[in-house]
Amino acid sequence: MTRSAELTARQHRNLAAAQRVRFITDSIDGTLRDDDFRRYLVIEEAFVLTAVRILGLVVAESTSLDDATDHVTSLSNLVGEQREYFAGLREQFPYDGDVDELIESSSVLSNYALGLARKDGRAAALVAMFAAETLYLSWCRAAMDKSVDRESALQEWIEMHTRPAFVAQVDALAREVDAMDEVDDATLDAWFVGMLAAEMEFHDAAITHDSGVDKRH
Repeated sequence: MTRSAELTARQHRNLAAAQRVRFITDSIDGTLRDDDFRRYLVIEEAFVLTAVRILGLVVAESTSLDDATDHVTSLSNLVGEQREYFAGLREQFPYDGDVDELIESSSVLSNYALGLARKDGRAAALVAMFAAETLYLSWCRAAMDKSVDRESALQEWIEMHTRPAFVAQVDALAREVDAMDEVDDATLDAWFVGMLAAEMEFHDAAITHDSGVDKRH
């Protein structure tokens, strides 16, 4: 078994717990409220910039073009396909609250991921991104397996995270983990767990907990 496969096997329970947050379960079930989707679009677009910064650090610390290539491709996907996705939805799903306050409420994910990358370098950044992208590939595949009616923009986001380009991105991160001979299992686990915990808090920020009104699609 590869190191990346061993890592995800050890983290099976934490990955499962991260998929049980309400934003993800509502997205899978097709019951995500309109207000929550609007909130998610704001915070996720903000995190895409964080992901670009992290991958920029990864590329900067790459020692060869071969080491950098996969991550340059991922950067291209973020500033291309994903940037266009969010830009195309701003008018359709405007958020009428305080954007800065909302982004701040979800900042745990950006703070953890960027802080880890700056403190522990390329390997830590890659493991954090591997945790995040493994989580997304898993829950979006689960959503694709469930035949329910969803907002078309949410469906597009889910499909985007199961297409070959995204799967290739996750595979590239897995190969990086496989090659981390200098990092022990305990350290890999700590980085991975930390990112999943931050992901859970991040997704919780998308949910409005103070309203009992059903505003589902």
